[in-house]
Amino acid sequence: MKLKNALAGLLLSAGMITSANLMANALPNSPAPAPERESHQIPQGLYISPEQAYEMINSDDNAFLVDVRTPEEWMFVGYSPLAKIMLPSVMFDYSQMDTVQNMPRYMPVPHPNWIGEFEERLMDLGADQNSKFIIMCRSASERAAPMARILDQYGYKNVYLLLGGFEGGVVREGDKKGFRLIDGWKNSGMPWTYDIDPEIVYFKKYGVTYE
Repeated sequence: MKLKNALAGLLLSAGMITSANLMANALPNSPAPAPERESHQIPQGLYISPEQAYEMINSDDNAFLVDVRTPEEWMFVGYSPLAKIMLPSVMFDYSQMDTVQNMPRYMPVPHPNWIGEFEERLMDLGADQNSKFIIMCRSASERAAPMARILDQYGYKNVYLLLGGFEGGVVREGDKKGFRLIDGWKNSGMPWTYDIDPEIVYFKKYGVTYE
């Protein structure tokens, strides 16, 4: 296993990959079609719905659900107890606002050793590059897709993007406008919980220290 710690630069480069570097369509063996937006596509060309992911995880011992959201999301929004790897790709610096993308949120901070900790977790699970990994974030765009691209750079080709992520897509009109009620793991009736399991969740090893 390679121990890498240059994730910050890789996140930036992964986010800037042009459409020419992405798979324009899903591979023939992809369980689901590719997202229409090229920025949401991944080089592995593998996409999967929550229902298909649930079936794969329960029928294949070598398939692993990877949740790259933050501990705050797991605790207050929920997470799937089926996730075997819970490792945030990005956390937030609560001491400042996001002055990089000028968005109304705290400053996002890429995990500085995500690949290293990911591969340590693989060793614990008896997994390797030939295993199947289903990557999940909030909606499958800003974090899961970039992490799939980074994993591709490290030789992980059996990586599936969970369509809709955990929360699903946003309703664009009507009295539910702005709510995430379209598809996604939670809206599809897949198992989830608020209860933190210390055996699988991530415990922060970097960033702000609470005293």
